Amino acid sequence: MARKKKPEEHENLERWLVSYADFMTLLFATFVVLYALSQINVNEFKKVEESLKKAFSVQSILDGGSGVMSSGNSVMDTSAADSVIDNLLMEYISPRYEQESYEKIKKEVEDLAKSGEMDGVSATIDERGLVIIITDKNILFASASAELNANAKKLLDKIGKLIIEKFAMHSIRVEGHTDSLPISGGKYPSNWELSSARASSIVRYLIDRFHILPDLMSAVGYADTRPVDTAKTPEALAKNRRVEIVVQRNQYKNLDHYQNTYIKLGKTEQQRRRNEQIKIIKEIENNEIESLGDDIHHSSEMSEYSNDFLEESRRIEKLSGSK
Repeated sequence: MARKKKPEEHENLERWLVSYADFMTLLFATFVVLYALSQINVNEFKKVEESLKKAFSVQSILDGGSGVMSSGNSVMDTSAADSVIDNLLMEYISPRYEQESYEKIKKEVEDLAKSGEMDGVSATIDERGLVIIITDKNILFASASAELNANAKKLLDKIGKLIIEKFAMHSIRVEGHTDSLPISGGKYPSNWELSSARASSIVRYLIDRFHILPDLMSAVGYADTRPVDTAKTPEALAKNRRVEIVVQRNQYKNLDHYQNTYIKLGKTEQQRRRNEQIKIIKEIENNEIESLGDDIHHSSEMSEYSNDFLEESRRIEKLSGSK
């Protein structure tokens, strides 16, 4: 009698759905985290972090551990959780904080320019970030020179204080520009060397004065290749002789950016550097108050302004509570 043929096993053609469902879940969670980072505020960020802890039972996304969504580096560096000052981390990861701080500094520059304290200085916000423009009517440098004079240092103290109060981890690029008149003789053979040397002088001063990490600074000389006015009149040439200090927009998604140097510092070094910067800011403010002499009205105004730095944490909390 012939043997009964064994029926073929049923092939499960839907096994791929299990892996697909897992993949879609992880992909969804990844986009939730990225969205949360782009719209960051303190309270919501903490909620997302706690939710991820409970959902995936892994280390915090701030801890840089290897979890379900991690394959190497975390979204932020491992030591980000040790960042000692919350508002520094906020300005590092929050485009919203960044934009608001840009606008606030821009307004302060405009107000100081109107009052005569920053004559020849203006500010704008563009795709590069915050741009503080110093039109060089012999304010910073003598003709064909890259040496900062005493008035230039006082002006850079005011500008540096405004920047450091809000930004300590953003890249800052100093761009030197000249007019189209050729240089005859002297230390610099052309406007290329002169514009580069002027930008470098300002970079060196800001690093020495405010203890900014050198990794975050860069100097660029453009000579006369980027004029703001193409006319050949004395007024147009004066406009083109300028220095632009650019607080660059933060590209925190790129882990190779030098801003991470600050995060990678230990808590003690972070605190030491920030304390030095606060001390310098207070010193500049005290010098400004002393220069006012007996003008009590201005003194009270300066006192109120100096509190801006100390109020940054409260401003972040208020910002995080707004929608």
